[in-house]
Amino acid sequence: MNTNTLKKFAQEARKKLIAQIGAKLDYVLNTDSVELREKESQVKRLKEEIAKSSKAQVIDKVAYTWFNRLMALRFMDMNDFQPLGVRVISPKDGFTTPELLEEVKQGHIPADLPVKKDKIFDLLDGKIPSPNPQNEVFKELLIGACNHLHKTLPFLFERINDYTDLLLPDDLISDFSIVQDIRDGMSAEDCKEVEIIGWLYQFYISELNEELISSKKQYKKHELAPASQLFTPRWIVEYMVDNTLGQVWTEINPTTRVTDFLKFYIKPSYLDKLKPRKKKSIEEVKFFEPCVGSGHILSYAFDVYHKIYEEEGYDPNEIPTLILTKNLFGVDIDPRAAQLASFVLIMKARKKVRNFFRTIERTNLQPNISYYQDFDFDKKFKSATALGSLIKVEPQEVEDFKIESNSLFTARQEELKKLYGLLGQSYDVVVTNPPYINSSRMEGELKTFVEQNYPDTKTDLFATFIIRCLEFCNEDGLTGYMTPFVWMFISSFEKLRKKILTENTINNLVQLEYSGFESAKVAICTFTVYKRKIPNFFGAYVRLDQFKSPSLQEPKTLEAIKNLESCNYFYRSNQDNFKKIMGWPISGYRIRKSEQFRLFNSQETLKSITISDGQNITANNNKFLRLFWEVNKNNVALDERWRFYAKGGDFRKWWGNLEYVIDWSQEAIKKYKSDNSARIIPEYLRFRKGITWTLLSSKDTAFRLLPDYATFDKTGSSVFLSNDNDLKKILALLNSKVSKFFLSFFSESFAFQIKEIRQIPLKSFDLNEGQLDVLMEISKLDWNKKETSGEFEISHLLKNKGIELEDTFLLYQQIWTNKFLRNHKIEEKLNFELIRFYELENDLDADVPLEEITILQDELDREALKAQNARLERDPVTGLVSDYSGIELKFDAKEVFAQFISYAVGCMFGRYSLDKEGLILANQGETLEDYLRIVRSSGVETSFLPDEDNIIPVLDDEWFEDDIVSRFKEFLRVTFGKENLEKNLAFVESAIGKDIRKYFVKDFYTDHIQRYKKRPIYWMFSSPNGSFNVLIYMHRYTQDTLSKILNDYLNQYREKLRARVEHLDQVIVSGSSTEQTKAAKEKDKIRAVLLELQEYERDILYPLATERIGIDLDEGVLVNYNKFGKAIKEVSGLNDKKAKAKVREFDWIDTSTIR
Repeated sequence: MNTNTLKKFAQEARKKLIAQIGAKLDYVLNTDSVELREKESQVKRLKEEIAKSSKAQVIDKVAYTWFNRLMALRFMDMNDFQPLGVRVISPKDGFTTPELLEEVKQGHIPADLPVKKDKIFDLLDGKIPSPNPQNEVFKELLIGACNHLHKTLPFLFERINDYTDLLLPDDLISDFSIVQDIRDGMSAEDCKEVEIIGWLYQFYISELNEELISSKKQYKKHELAPASQLFTPRWIVEYMVDNTLGQVWTEINPTTRVTDFLKFYIKPSYLDKLKPRKKKSIEEVKFFEPCVGSGHILSYAFDVYHKIYEEEGYDPNEIPTLILTKNLFGVDIDPRAAQLASFVLIMKARKKVRNFFRTIERTNLQPNISYYQDFDFDKKFKSATALGSLIKVEPQEVEDFKIESNSLFTARQEELKKLYGLLGQSYDVVVTNPPYINSSRMEGELKTFVEQNYPDTKTDLFATFIIRCLEFCNEDGLTGYMTPFVWMFISSFEKLRKKILTENTINNLVQLEYSGFESAKVAICTFTVYKRKIPNFFGAYVRLDQFKSPSLQEPKTLEAIKNLESCNYFYRSNQDNFKKIMGWPISGYRIRKSEQFRLFNSQETLKSITISDGQNITANNNKFLRLFWEVNKNNVALDERWRFYAKGGDFRKWWGNLEYVIDWSQEAIKKYKSDNSARIIPEYLRFRKGITWTLLSSKDTAFRLLPDYATFDKTGSSVFLSNDNDLKKILALLNSKVSKFFLSFFSESFAFQIKEIRQIPLKSFDLNEGQLDVLMEISKLDWNKKETSGEFEISHLLKNKGIELEDTFLLYQQIWTNKFLRNHKIEEKLNFELIRFYELENDLDADVPLEEITILQDELDREALKAQNARLERDPVTGLVSDYSGIELKFDAKEVFAQFISYAVGCMFGRYSLDKEGLILANQGETLEDYLRIVRSSGVETSFLPDEDNIIPVLDDEWFEDDIVSRFKEFLRVTFGKENLEKNLAFVESAIGKDIRKYFVKDFYTDHIQRYKKRPIYWMFSSPNGSFNVLIYMHRYTQDTLSKILNDYLNQYREKLRARVEHLDQVIVSGSSTEQTKAAKEKDKIRAVLLELQEYERDILYPLATERIGIDLDEGVLVNYNKFGKAIKEVSGLNDKKAKAKVREFDWIDTSTIR
């Protein structure tokens, strides 16, 4: 079964059906014909349905109704299950026309088919005119077949004259019809397994599901069903049923051999010590699915029940009836899913008993499956489509329920009574894959109900269903679940864990790898729970985190089950020990020896030596936060308006990720204090040394030193020490494998709250301070070689310079390779020492993968680093690396030289200088005179002057003597000498993989935008098609800059182009044939460019130049960049349509300046 093919088919079928049924609906509502007048009652019902909901909802309902019907017919066709004895929508093997139509064309109409035979034959004989008689006949036959199936499958095939028949698409037999699509989409091979029904339904609604989930809004009542439908993988279904139903029956009948056939069954280690279960027959063992979906769980439960009945000696012909009437129960908020669940079970029964349909007709047997409806006349079920199986019904209420005979509501009351019966009894087994809906997205009534009735699990609906399923169980019952695994660790589910661990017993649990189930989009676990508390019970746990592919989850689980004693990722654990860890995390199962829990009973934790007292919240980051390069350098300091601000960032240890600044003016501080949504940390913690980390990380958690000139917010969570002398030592502990070991019990994600960090056990230990200083020094040096560091000084290719660039790059690689390997050696040594201090030698090794060394993140190929790990030679006793000689680091030359070019451009604009390290011109309005004053104040002469007017052309040819390519060549001449210019330029071009002019025209600005996080300091003014481009440096921008661009560059460029056209005219007159052709093409191209530039000047640049636009760096790049309309190059996320709309909503700027 190719699920990708099925998914595409189902999605396309939905779109086609919605379009065709929508068109048919318009026809029905807007046409007055004899045919429609004959179906007046159906049209009336259709209009009533539209009035109750909407046209869109009716179209959707009819579309999925016909999809379900056609899907069911195809499945029955290919399994020879049709009660008519012929295939309805499928041809016989070797034919192309549906078998039923072929039979009728031969004059054979099945006796039981409810159609007007005369009309059928008259259409075929041409007595009744029709543009497509066979299509018309097949439509009658299809409706007739559906009506015939009403006796057997009434939940899927409504009574005759239902309004859905009116909206059946017109084209039913052509190669482009929906019927042909169904046949193509559901192959004979696909139809061998009834699971195809569930897969197709999930795929049918998958686009709607994804649209709803990505909307981030609160769901409406009718959106709850499609938003929460998730098809459970077959192997997880088997695991849940094997370890609930299989376990219950094993306890009832210890001699059973049924579990021999249950491949995911895990025998409890203390099975003989379990309290004896009350003896009962298999007919009395009830199984409930409260979120039944399309019946995948009940389908497999049917198989297990069937094996048990067979073992018990029941008549095979009676077994399916017994299972459907006595054992299996289900309900859902989605009527279409419930229909399919019933269909699936009947197909399972039909496969076992050939004449099962006759049993249905004789006894009116139907599966015990229902769906929720809103019943206005019943208080409990008034909002049933929102509350679903959370509604509680007492057994006495079931007994008291009375149906009023001869009432208009009798049929509805019968439906309601069935729901009362389903929710008002207890079950031996309850298994489900519940809806995953966060509280912020719950429909209003549902949210209120959960908060009032399940306050301990209100965070997410799946957590509430964990408890609800236990409530459905009888006292000896077992429950099974597939849910997100966050409930096992994070604090918002702590009350749920405590309830389960104190009142119930975890039988077993499988924790999938983080991306182990793609469809769920969240990390998953599956587990089974006894309703009762069993003393000293050791549950079974399988942890699949090391197996990174979804395809490995099933086989690795089976491998663990087959090798319980030898499998290193299988655990048995007493859940009472989990209580010894803060927050009672279920991850305690990973501690194999009970005495190891003593580590968590340490009287001292980091809490005893650390301080935490909230975090800063601006309540308006767009107004109060900037990247430091956006504002004036002189305004970024402890006694100035802007202060450095830790805000998380990439995976980086020891030092760095300080790019943001926060407005710390008196006016801003006053706002933080007065705004109810804002927060400011206490004064004693402001601008104090600490330890910071990224709250939400996609990799691992890395800790960094927070300097005393910075503060922080929640995304850059921080903690402080009572004694700053311990900072480096505790930072080393946090970046070690020891802290990761403890933290992994508090959360499996990489989002650690301060509370969890401070719970790490603290032992007395000493570390080599000198080694810690080296780590800090290397990391700081690596961070500060980035232009986006506030302490950047100079390109590191110039810090240690060879005679030529190639030599310099080799030297650069040697220096940084040594630093990288020294960093690695020290980190492993720290791990080794800390593991020994904490006595965790049997749990951890000191290894640090090379790719987890966080310096040179941009310059090194991380995949190549992974491959180098195997070449590390380790000491057989300590496990530490003894020899690095075989290690070669692969540097990304393109990235290193992109950095070099970026620095060169900075020198061209005066932001940097070859004669003085650090920032030079970095305040608004500074000029060339300021540059000369600052540089010469150090007593040196300038070797490379910045551009005088702050405008550098970036064009596809050398139209200006001082364009960016000429300036770069001059930069190379000054830095590495005139004699090596051509060789060095060739090396740069080899490194970046293209001609230097092409790089500046095509790639430089893209790199700059990315390097500066879409807050560029060099701005490119560009004509609509990019034929004219100039760069300016925003800190040197003046109100006359646009006029200079217009007069000194754009107009001059146009003059140069016109002169070129005159020259080309001469070539066209006097040149050779080849020269003439080439000249004519170039002339046409230049004419198009001249027209583009004329329009750019007239419509865009000239009007803006006359306005003499001013900018204010404190407003930030996002605001200032958007003041220049279409004159400046568009950047996604900076000045595109969406970004402009965002900026126009700012209430702290003059929005009339946004163009």
